[in-house]
Amino acid sequence: MGTNKTIFNSKLLCLKDVSEYSFIIPTYQRPYVWGDEQLKKLIDDFYKSYLQDRETPYYISTIITKDNGENGEQSELIDGQQRFTTLWLIALVISRLTKGSDINKFLKKDDELRLTFEIRNEVYDYLNYLLDESQQTKDKVVQDVESYPYLKNITKAVKSIEGFLRDALSEKDDNLSFEDELKGFGNFIYSKVFFIKNTTPPNTDLNKLFSTINNSGVQLEQSDIVKANLLKVIGQEKVLYSKIWETCENMNNFFERNARTSFPASDWNSINLTKFVEFSKDIFEYSVDTSNPNSEKNSSFKIGDIDINAIDDYPFNKKTSENESNRDSEEIYCRSIISFQQLLLHAYRLHLKAENKGDFEETFHSNRLIEIFKELESRNDSEEVKRFFELLWKVRYLFDKYIIKWVSDTNTKNETLELVNFTRNEKSYYSRTNYEKSNNLMLQSVLYFTGDYLRQYWLSSYLDYLYYNHNDEVPVCKTHLDYLEHLDNVFSLTKNLTDKELSWKMMNQTDGFESEFNIEEYLKQANGTGFKHYWFYKLEYILWKNWENRDESKFKNYRITSKNSVEHIYPQNPENEMENPKLEAKYLNSFGNLVLLSVSQNSEYSNKSVGVKRSMFQEKSNSFDTLKSFCIFSKDKWDKDEIDEHRKEMMDTILKYYKTDDK
Repeated sequence: MGTNKTIFNSKLLCLKDVSEYSFIIPTYQRPYVWGDEQLKKLIDDFYKSYLQDRETPYYISTIITKDNGENGEQSELIDGQQRFTTLWLIALVISRLTKGSDINKFLKKDDELRLTFEIRNEVYDYLNYLLDESQQTKDKVVQDVESYPYLKNITKAVKSIEGFLRDALSEKDDNLSFEDELKGFGNFIYSKVFFIKNTTPPNTDLNKLFSTINNSGVQLEQSDIVKANLLKVIGQEKVLYSKIWETCENMNNFFERNARTSFPASDWNSINLTKFVEFSKDIFEYSVDTSNPNSEKNSSFKIGDIDINAIDDYPFNKKTSENESNRDSEEIYCRSIISFQQLLLHAYRLHLKAENKGDFEETFHSNRLIEIFKELESRNDSEEVKRFFELLWKVRYLFDKYIIKWVSDTNTKNETLELVNFTRNEKSYYSRTNYEKSNNLMLQSVLYFTGDYLRQYWLSSYLDYLYYNHNDEVPVCKTHLDYLEHLDNVFSLTKNLTDKELSWKMMNQTDGFESEFNIEEYLKQANGTGFKHYWFYKLEYILWKNWENRDESKFKNYRITSKNSVEHIYPQNPENEMENPKLEAKYLNSFGNLVLLSVSQNSEYSNKSVGVKRSMFQEKSNSFDTLKSFCIFSKDKWDKDEIDEHRKEMMDTILKYYKTDDK
């Protein structure tokens, strides 16, 4: 039989298997745009899988290619180039930090870059420079980076990847050096990270295919399958409970807005915010066309045959347009810090606790959603499934009210993490305004930026606490802050349990945790860039909470943001060693000589002298890089004595804070 020339060819491959291929990114692809959040998610997930079982394959989606050349050895990347480029950059950073890892073989094919960009020669030159660091090409490359914005994204990604790798591997076995652990981790990515390579048939119109891929509808999620299977268990009232699910599902909108869309027949004039907490079908109503034989009361619709389909085809109106003139409020648009799939897992843990059951044994990951919910489905208890849906409603409400979210500034379009206040106007719509910066906002920011982006285990414990103790308090209240501080302290000091085990334990008790981590001994070490980023973030929160001059404009503009690059205040390689001789390692790499910055901030300071850095810091008109930096640059000089004194001051500040947690 001849080969069917209209069918895609699919192969399951790891990086080790692509030795015969080179890859080219065509001109119609957008430039590299991945940011810190996406990079950290991928690296953290790789490393957690590596620690859990380094022999089990890890699957990371698909790429679509058109294979050219006599033997199809040159692959044009049609889809998946952002993730694939990230894999190459991770391999590059690992090769620069340690020698002998197998992943180094992924970087080149026959002495040429395995990954190239069509037409963009400056990208090719830059990637070659990163591999060889030839001084001959350095000046040109530096000029290119300044001239081409998309090169800046790659430059930033390389530095961010290094920061995230160092931070992730700070949890390594103490018996292994950083280099040895990184070598093993690189080997894991090289041989155990798998993807599906889909190759287009010959004569495919690539531009049309690319356009189709980017304009296609939303793909079926595992949550859609879980929803269908759970509704099958419910049987009666499946449309009502489908509506509950839909209200919770859109995480990038406010809960109240979702509810208005899902339950348009409700008497919204009589519904205030307190009534959102618990679902009641007497309050939240949707309209059913009783003349339609397919409506819920007369429906002969069967859900049993569509386990892999979303249950969204009922003949009720999925969206009801609102009278925008009635809003009379400034709209705020938000983006959730977690996905709906992640929220389902947190909510399910609360459900298991409420049902007096143990935590699920499977890995906490959205790609295990179907597997995790199988147990609930298999019990085939319609009343229990209904209880879960109603609990999900309440959890989603609490998440909306009490958990930080990304909010876009209506003028600049920049996103910041905020806690949002809801106030009802006379027309029964809600105005949304950001609360002023608060301890609750800053500490949640710390937990978010230092947590596992794909899991955020602290949310299980905090949502459980709020579920039973919210008391309709405002999100910035001291009562909730006290618990959140205690939760954070326990997570930072308890090392005999995994984060999953610890978060479940905190859902069931508030004290009795063993504090195995010695903060004082840790901060005395000269770990340099190996210090866990968490302790820089935690110090920023403590300094912010206790700051005296709170009316200072730079402080009022300050907020805790994503940072991943450890900067030496006294430079590692001073530009003028005659005036600024190199320091001993125990001072150079002391916690006292370090701050955590963004990649761009770190690049500004580079190896400049302390005096120059101090001037640059003081000349910034808007805000502080970090509060720790302010403490450092407030000193007139900066030598080994000042470094040690600052380390002790910061350590004492942290220890004093922990002593106030008397729960």
